[in-house]
Parts: sequence; structure tokens; C-alpha cells
Amino acid sequence: MNARVLPVAAAILGLMLATTHALGDSIEAQIPFEFVIGDKVLPPAAYIIDVAGDKGPSVLTIRTKESGERVMFDTVQMPKKEDPEMLGLVFDTLGNKTYLTEVWGVVDSGREVKHMVDGQPLKRVTEASRRRIAVTRIVDQRDKKGGS
Repeated sequence: MNARVLPVAAAILGLMLATTHALGDSIEAQIPFEFVIGDKVLPPAAYIIDVAGDKGPSVLTIRTKESGERVMFDTVQMPKKEDPEMLGLVFDTLGNKTYLTEVWGVVDSGREVKHMVDGQPLKRVTEASRRRIAVTRIVDQRDKKGGS
């Protein structure tokens, strides 16, 4: 019977660690302009971005701090940068729309947001057409208490 308890305990511990890791890697940003993720147009607001639960690092969520409205979106791993602690959001403007295209700081390196425009992947714009927004890492208060 003890042989059955060990795998269950290990699975529960792994789930707890994964949840704590996801909570510790949330980021927060004040985005001062309207932007697009997928087919959703989001207003200027304060947002929290994190990993979408047990979906793995390829699916992220963005939610408004005030209303809690949540949007899930797909991403792909970007090449690692020289600075693994880099935090921020990158937006590309194409035509009259501004798209969230990169998320840095939720996982170990950057995530490129998957966008389809008229059935085609979003074309990347020149560096001059990009906007960067600084983010802040959200520290889980439970982690702080455990470290004291």
C-alpha cells in the first residue's frame, strides 16, 4: 500500500511546485493604449500576465487588474537573450492596429505571441515601429513569508 502512496504524493508535490512557480512568474504592466491579442481588442488599463494554469508555458493569460476580465493566448519560445532577467512587453503597430507581439519575464526567456491577420501569420515590423512597455514582477506574498 505504501508503494501506491509515494507516486501520488510525488504528483501532488509536483503540482504544488508548478503552481507556486507560475504564481511567482506573473508580471504586471500599465498599458496606456488600445492593443490586439488574437481577435480581441483590449483597452488601455493595468494588466497581469501569467502562465495559463496547467496548460504549460505556451499558453499565457492576460487579465485586467480592475475587472479581472481574462484572455488566453498562444505563444512560442523565442531565442534566449543575453539578459535572462529581461522583463517587458513589445508591441508592433501594423496599419491602424497595435498588437502585443512579445512577452518577457513570465518564463525563463521571451514568448512570441501567435497572431493571424487575414489568415496569415502577423508580419514583424521594423524596430522603429515597435513600442516597449516596462513590467514589474509580481511577488507572491506566500513566498515572502516563507523566506523570512
